[in-house]
Amino acid sequence: MNYVSLAIKHQPFETKVEMNKAIKSHVAEHGNQLSDTEIEMIHLLSRYACKYPGVAYLKNDTIASLIGKSRRTVIRVLNKLVDLSIITRLENMRLQRVGNGANLYIINPSVIRNVTHRKEAENAEVSTDSVPKMQDEPLSFKNINKKESKESLQVEGSHLKNSYREFKQLVYCFIPEKEFFYRLYRSYKAQVKSLESLYAEETLHEVGIHSLKAMFSAMKIKEIHNPVGYFCRIVKQKLDDLYRECLWEMEEERDSCGRSSACNTY
Repeated sequence: MNYVSLAIKHQPFETKVEMNKAIKSHVAEHGNQLSDTEIEMIHLLSRYACKYPGVAYLKNDTIASLIGKSRRTVIRVLNKLVDLSIITRLENMRLQRVGNGANLYIINPSVIRNVTHRKEAENAEVSTDSVPKMQDEPLSFKNINKKESKESLQVEGSHLKNSYREFKQLVYCFIPEKEFFYRLYRSYKAQVKSLESLYAEETLHEVGIHSLKAMFSAMKIKEIHNPVGYFCRIVKQKLDDLYRECLWEMEEERDSCGRSSACNTY
């Protein structure tokens, strides 16, 4: 699949105006976590993401020369933007089998901006059967509804217990509220259950932990309506990223095998 096809497939915005609004929202949301270089990187990607709004196609070396930084600095900055869910990176996009491949960088729609609209937040739920509805009220560290839940979760196997325990400990470090924890954990399990035979349990566990950290990081900045829907959206995005990474690894392996076979014929 060539660059144009991929850009059209992954284009997150209809117009440049929508893209610019999302960028402003990202900078406002993570402003205290971003350095000048990291903000400059966001704007650089946006300048090369105009033809297909939100999608830029660049090599690390090209980015380094454009912002006047080392390649190592570029990689570090891009990794941070990925961790903050500001961008999604599709790696090793090779149009040819020689030379260094360019990457596809996708500027993500602002999750914070979306979850403030009730209907969009409700649509972010996986399903009404697997994830109980939450009251549409702001939830922050200063506004916690103290409820006791009579429900319990059955967790079997020592490795699953450890995963469950770490998930619970992280939630309780920020919000020691039982029912809130149960809703988060159920929403996470509902999304990964069908993938447990495809990915290692540790890999899926990391998706959940990283999603929790991203959610709590955002909650430090502002109140979030329907946090379960917000969390579901982050988990879904990270699972999509994981799937894409696996596809590119498979493609790289095929290319590597093809090059090896070609060399053996001489």
